[in-house]
Amino acid sequence: MKKLILIIMIIPVLGTGYLNAQKLSKNDAFDILTKWEGKWKSSAVFEKSVWTPERTENRGTTETNLILSNNYLEIMVYNDDNTSKHIICYDQMSNQFNRWEFKSDGSNTFWTGKWNKADKSMTWNYIDFSNYGISGKIIENFKSDNIIKSRVTMKDKSGKSLLRINSTKEKI
Repeated sequence: MKKLILIIMIIPVLGTGYLNAQKLSKNDAFDILTKWEGKWKSSAVFEKSVWTPERTENRGTTETNLILSNNYLEIMVYNDDNTSKHIICYDQMSNQFNRWEFKSDGSNTFWTGKWNKADKSMTWNYIDFSNYGISGKIIENFKSDNIIKSRVTMKDKSGKSLLRINSTKEKI
């Protein structure tokens, strides 16, 4: 009887995991990566938070190209006096997108992402290698082929807001 109850409890969990898995073909992953491709102008609002003592606005440009046999997306972000490089790819083994961000100040971050085909959005989750208990999320909504709206949130382990950014990218 205990085994039956255990099986009944495990099946929905495994079923949900299977439904949430993002098994994409190489062509499907390519089609998603190309949504970022091109040159973009961006505007971002950094809301007041622990890491941003006062609300600020930022403008910049982004140049994005597929590299290494179209398996990786290279994104160069130019804002004020800051530059960063992002590399995005789809990992067939883990059925998720991976995103590395390298900033001109020497810092870097790593994110894993899931594509939501129904609402044309990518949700990225921050991986905290520091073990400080920081959680982060980026949600990129593709409003059209020419507009991407993004929300970034970072929180500490107590739930306090470390960073909040709302941005818009428009294809040039």
